[in-house]
Amino acid sequence: MKRLLTILAIASTTTACATHKLDPPAGFAQVDHSEYATTMIAPDHVGLNVRVWSNVKGGSLGFWSEDMVNKLGERGYALTRQSAVKSKNGVAGTRFDFDYTAPDGVEKFYSAVLFASDKYRVVLQVAGNAELGARYLAQLDGIAGETKIRGCKLVNSLCKSAQPRPLKIAPAAAPEAPEAAPKAPENAPEGNTAPPAATDA
Repeated sequence: MKRLLTILAIASTTTACATHKLDPPAGFAQVDHSEYATTMIAPDHVGLNVRVWSNVKGGSLGFWSEDMVNKLGERGYALTRQSAVKSKNGVAGTRFDFDYTAPDGVEKFYSAVLFASDKYRVVLQVAGNAELGARYLAQLDGIAGETKIRGCKLVNSLCKSAQPRPLKIAPAAAPEAPEAAPKAPENAPEGNTAPPAATDA
């Protein structure tokens, strides 16, 4: 009986230590979920997802923020806003809003909230057509505040990282000839072209 109780306690602890937790906000349905990803979609094809990667030593919120913003800037995404947020369990995060043009010429919005715990880096993403941006971006801080991020140490934790310095994407030089629109990313929410944040770091 003692052994059975021990096994059950371990199983319970494992379940409680999932990498992240976010129930579908109002207006979204969950279409996929795993330990390292959750994908949701709204009826108007706005996508909401959470992506998780293992963190590394030195992987602070500031480090991953610069990495993500630089890579998105290289793909043609224009940073329009940066602000501090917190997860439901108090992990420091930073929100970045971007405008971009999809390969089919449609104007889009894309927003990423980045969290860095000692074990994981987590990106909460929302994306859709630009005309829907105001409605969904107004909800994003609240959605971030309902997200639980795991993997924090008890002391000297990255979960209490300072906010990154204000970041800015320099305007691209005017091209001599028309260029293709930013490449569609591979792991975006269904129905959108939001990029997977900093996956190739």
